[in-house]
Amino acid sequence: MPVLRDIPINLTAEEVVAIPKGRPIRPALLRDAQEAIALGATLWQPQAVYDWFDVRAVEGETAYLDAPHLPGGQATLRIGPKADLLAPARRALVGVATIGPALEQRVEEMQAAGQHLRAYMLDSAGVVALGAVGEALRDLVEGVVGDLGWGVSAALSPGSLVGWPLEGQRELCALLPLETIGVELTAYYVLVPHKSVSVVIGVGPDYPTRQVGSVCRYCALQKSCWRRREDPNEHRARH
Repeated sequence: MPVLRDIPINLTAEEVVAIPKGRPIRPALLRDAQEAIALGATLWQPQAVYDWFDVRAVEGETAYLDAPHLPGGQATLRIGPKADLLAPARRALVGVATIGPALEQRVEEMQAAGQHLRAYMLDSAGVVALGAVGEALRDLVEGVVGDLGWGVSAALSPGSLVGWPLEGQRELCALLPLETIGVELTAYYVLVPHKSVSVVIGVGPDYPTRQVGSVCRYCALQKSCWRRREDPNEHRARH
């Protein structure tokens, strides 16, 4: 299966600090963030494994993908009440992205040494870096649909999309050889290294947009997420 490697990660201190727009940022905090980025660049190992699957059907809260390598030749994704986000899809990209284990190991060492601010900043840089790896997958999908003249769904992930519990990673990750990028799924349905994420993105001619969107307005963490890509209130105001 295809693997993306050597993915460029270019972060800014402002992204890492994640202060809401319009609020002043202390110069010392920016310096700490820049230091975290520089250190992170020596630690992260961005990779993503992915493949394309035909979407057989979406019925109720479940999507069915053709998966010849699985018993029965089919994958069953119990996405929940937002499964209709894949209803227009003819095909779907399933991917798992990671930045590897080294950064989170260094964060643990810093915490053990009492360097809590440095650990926090490095961890934050890792979160943004993982987002950049996910962005590489989204760019890949957008390139494909641009050539086909199709559109795309939002990026959907178990544990983030409301109604699709973390347990959904079992069926999704079974579609890919996670070991090719050094990732495994635990018995608690958590990806290790922890700076890893799974995603499915639908494509088809009936989607109205060619840009992979966010599901922030449907996210189970909508009220507490500090890196929300979309203001759900703005979305409601537009619709």
